[in-house]
Amino acid sequence: MPRMYRLLCLGCLPALCGSEALEPSNQKASKKKRRGPALRKIPARTFLMGGDELSGAPGTKQISLQAYAIDETPVTNSHFREFVKETKFKTDAERYGWSFVLNSSLSQAVLRESPQHIESAPHWVAVENAWWRHPEGRDSSLKDRWEDYPVVHISWTDANAYCEWAGKRLPTEAEWENAARGKRKESLYPWEDSDVPGKGRWKMNIWQGRFPFENLLEDGYHAISPVKAYPANSYGVFSTVGNVWEWTSDPFPGSRPEEEPQWTLKGGSFIDSPAGEFNHKATVVTRMGNTADSGSYNTGFRCASGKGGGGRKRPPDQKVLEKLAEEGGIEAVQEFLAKSGQSAQVFTPAELQKTREELRKQQDSSRSPEL
Repeated sequence: MPRMYRLLCLGCLPALCGSEALEPSNQKASKKKRRGPALRKIPARTFLMGGDELSGAPGTKQISLQAYAIDETPVTNSHFREFVKETKFKTDAERYGWSFVLNSSLSQAVLRESPQHIESAPHWVAVENAWWRHPEGRDSSLKDRWEDYPVVHISWTDANAYCEWAGKRLPTEAEWENAARGKRKESLYPWEDSDVPGKGRWKMNIWQGRFPFENLLEDGYHAISPVKAYPANSYGVFSTVGNVWEWTSDPFPGSRPEEEPQWTLKGGSFIDSPAGEFNHKATVVTRMGNTADSGSYNTGFRCASGKGGGGRKRPPDQKVLEKLAEEGGIEAVQEFLAKSGQSAQVFTPAELQKTREELRKQQDSSRSPEL
């Protein structure tokens, strides 16, 4: 394989290295008919976001949101097929020619011919010809899974392209979490009580047993489940926790945000645990980050609509600002910052050059003389 790969979270979601993440389009959704899953209206309110360490969100933050709408389910295979038929779009996994799949979901034939895996997480196998239309590799299909199952092997870039085509956008992390909580905003689960799920009363698709060697199937599914396999929450929103990770529009604070930007995923997947015994603790606040071209067997998404709110803004790229200043002057930079809701110091080309020279002098003076 020509590219290098790593894991951001052991056993959770494979990630591609060296991707170049692009900011989502700020263009407003057109007035055309919005396509994909039905939208559910979410009323304006203030809620306390985060608050569970094992879910990856130990801190809390009070967030106020305007009213918006969100897809009632993740985007399904049939929805994505409509998009692909019309646009001839190719996903990142399709272009790369392979993707990661959980070993226990593969046929023996594909498993034998797929020797490459992640050393620290051998249950994630690099499978040639695994992409959204062939989720488990060359000998798999979407027969009986078109209408009811979420599309997977989807990257952040893929998800943005679909949402723009559908006349929608990716939700912010705050919008996603708020909608997942339902009307009872204090709960860590989509249902109306705070009970931790258990045997005989599973309300979401997660792993039971010893991961990755044993799955007791107490929730009825070994891997991916239909998007409406479990009841909706009080907002009429399905499948928010477990099943597949879902992309949001918010950047994720990775260790090298400038070199390797990451984006926030929410909700966990079918390989997560009820109390954080392995992988993630599956709750409405569960979160992790990954690069824009990363997708795997447990990665999907849903779209949102409305003005939006509660999202993080990535600091403006200084190279972009410099190019704008050179082409359109200070006014172009100020217009860009105003439209994107960002603020930063605006430099003219001459000021940028002066700043570079000053920094270079500081660096030269701080160097120790050679011995």
